[in-house]
Amino acid sequence: MIGFGFAETMRGSYYRLDDPTDERAIEFTLQVSVNGIRKFAADQMASIEGVVRAEGLAAEAALRGTLGLKLASERRLPYDFTFTGDDGATYRFRGQKDVMLMALADSMSTLPASLYDASGKEIGRATVRFDLRSDLGRFVRSFRPRLTL
Repeated sequence: MIGFGFAETMRGSYYRLDDPTDERAIEFTLQVSVNGIRKFAADQMASIEGVVRAEGLAAEAALRGTLGLKLASERRLPYDFTFTGDDGATYRFRGQKDVMLMALADSMSTLPASLYDASGKEIGRATVRFDLRSDLGRFVRSFRPRLTL
């Protein structure tokens, strides 16, 4: 099967809902993979793996999930991944870029999101950004065709 892949890094801050004045650093690096153009044409979903660092939650944790590449059909990019925190618990990060043509750069580079515990209870909110100035070249160079069996 023919597909494609790319890498993305986003950085920002989050706060816990039980302590909203304490902003903490969060960043993640993703390896995005589309395995099969036909399947992608139907569902517009990619698999993601990578690493998340969230101050006070996960010093460095592996993440897995999905990224919806629904630009053409819905003008949105939903991110959804899970990771294990330093306390051994599972956490979920869910956010979505809503792409607006009148604010294309900002809407493509800013991701508002929420953090959830293993029971699905929202425990925090985050805003992460893709740094266009320092990361755009690396992002573009990371695009690769993929051939999988």
